[in-house]
Amino acid sequence: MEIDEIKEAINAGATTAREIAEYHGVDRSTASRYAKQAAEDSTTDIVRERGPNGGYVYGLEQADADGAGEMPVFGDREYDWGQFVPEPSADVYVEVDGEKSDIDAILDARDETGQLPRFRLTGPPGTGKTTLAESIAAERQWAFITVQVTASMRDAELFGSPHLIGGESVWVDGPLVKALLCSQERPVVVVLDEINRAPFHRKSGLQSVLDHRAQATLELRGGEVIEGNPENLVTIATMNEGPEYETYDIDPAERRRHGNTWEVPYLGLVSPAREASILADRTPVSRTLADGLVAAANDVRKIAMEDATSPIDSGIATSILLEWANTTAAYQQAGRANPIRRAAKTSMIDPHYPEPAASEVDAVVTDQLRMHAEEIAAEGTAGGD
Repeated sequence: MEIDEIKEAINAGATTAREIAEYHGVDRSTASRYAKQAAEDSTTDIVRERGPNGGYVYGLEQADADGAGEMPVFGDREYDWGQFVPEPSADVYVEVDGEKSDIDAILDARDETGQLPRFRLTGPPGTGKTTLAESIAAERQWAFITVQVTASMRDAELFGSPHLIGGESVWVDGPLVKALLCSQERPVVVVLDEINRAPFHRKSGLQSVLDHRAQATLELRGGEVIEGNPENLVTIATMNEGPEYETYDIDPAERRRHGNTWEVPYLGLVSPAREASILADRTPVSRTLADGLVAAANDVRKIAMEDATSPIDSGIATSILLEWANTTAAYQQAGRANPIRRAAKTSMIDPHYPEPAASEVDAVVTDQLRMHAEEIAAEGTAGGD
């Protein structure tokens, strides 16, 4: 489907993938795939929003904000916060140096200390910073909202903007407004992903959200003020560090608002033996194979951190290693050919690395596994590498 066809359906009142499909006489899966791709394309004005009570709806972002203050709010702000809560199975983070335990301690004591739950995580990409945040929300069954920070970010991406949905112009709240509203009723974990990718003026509106006021002023809606509960608003700002990243210094005032800070390194680079023990303890693979998987992951991590010319720009998190190990064990049990490399491709390389990085990761992993092939084969755990 072409973008203009999707927009035509939306202008005619279609709001869901099913309605877009019916309008053009195509199957629902086709409409869903193309509409989602269009909404994720930053060059289009097609938007995909979570419906107040579940599911997703499609609309068009409207550049003309005149009259936004009188527009009805999409869904009347009757949000079902339960749909923002991650599944308990999302609690998969493996802490490196007590960082999650530290955050848990601060969260548990905030009623007594009055300390605002504002945190910052730094480190190379792929160490699991966002996974840590989601694990906290999953473990406590709190709502979870992500804000992707970019160099060209606009206030509308944080606080909301007018949209055309179902043939009607409505105001759609942005992620920070939803987080503030949620915090009025229950705790919510907000990830400010890659906070150092934008200059201060692009995110100046964040400051009143992060401090004791926990509020946002919607200028486009005539100065409407949205207030939250500052102790229920748990913010975790992440910062990827590396020579290949264009980043901006964090303003001192903003730095203070982000609170306690931890560096999150790759566990396997700090302690290969500990990471291998975790793989062997939590999955069916042997310790020998676990050592090989960690060694392969560490080679990829080092390239991501040290080689600015490589297309590999992120390493392998421990959570991804666990998935690789479990998938390998499943393939071995089923007698699949080349189970280790096959599992690397389906559980790690294809889901997390586009080309040309995927081919380079595959080559690095293959070389490292070849070095461990004799030990693995001697233990009877390898089905080919």
